[in-house]
Amino acid sequence: MTGALAQFGAAADKSANLRRIEAFAQQASKSGASMLFLPEYSMFYAKENRRSLMRQAAEPLDGPFAAALGAVARRHGLWLATGLYEAADGLPYNTVAVFDDAGALRGSYRKQRLYDAFGCRESDECRAGGRPFTPIPTPVGTLGIITCFELRFPALAAAQRAAGADVLFVPAGWVQGKNKLLHWDTLLRARAIENGMAVIGADQFADGLFIGHSAAYAPDGTALGALQAGEGLLTITL
Repeated sequence: MTGALAQFGAAADKSANLRRIEAFAQQASKSGASMLFLPEYSMFYAKENRRSLMRQAAEPLDGPFAAALGAVARRHGLWLATGLYEAADGLPYNTVAVFDDAGALRGSYRKQRLYDAFGCRESDECRAGGRPFTPIPTPVGTLGIITCFELRFPALAAAQRAAGADVLFVPAGWVQGKNKLLHWDTLLRARAIENGMAVIGADQFADGLFIGHSAAYAPDGTALGALQAGEGLLTITL
């Protein structure tokens, strides 16, 4: 089973981000991957005036951006999992959507534990989801999902394993800071080892903001592959 992790920094231009996703999908398909994993909020990211701009950018899961993602998956014959902002009354949800190779939405997850830590307050920009993801069968295994900051809560990953997941997807925008790369790598590997499941971490990279270093680990903690700083695509075999 082959998957691909895309690492890039999303812009405040949804059309530009969609073109990047399309290019990664084409590259992933050519590499033989059956599923493409993209970072948290790959749909849109603004460095300033975030609360207002994110509300404007957010769309429902049957909106044009999601439809375009489904079309990308269908054109390139692969499954696709990516972060986006889902419209709601008031603040949007930080959501992960999963599309199959026919372009159909197969599942979605609204981040529950928002990043109110290390001087950040994601709850000023997003609303929290109310329930865990229900794992679904995919070409790379039965997929569970938690998002970014939730990697720090072992019980959330354990609940996905208990619900049947054998592969855990962790899309992220892991903010730079002291020892943050150490935390990211250690926690990805720990969630794999303690649950006996593969863990895939797809992170954004933006110089001075997000660390990149997307990586995947086997159930025994063996590294399946990793990127460094910068943009790129990592193909892994599960």
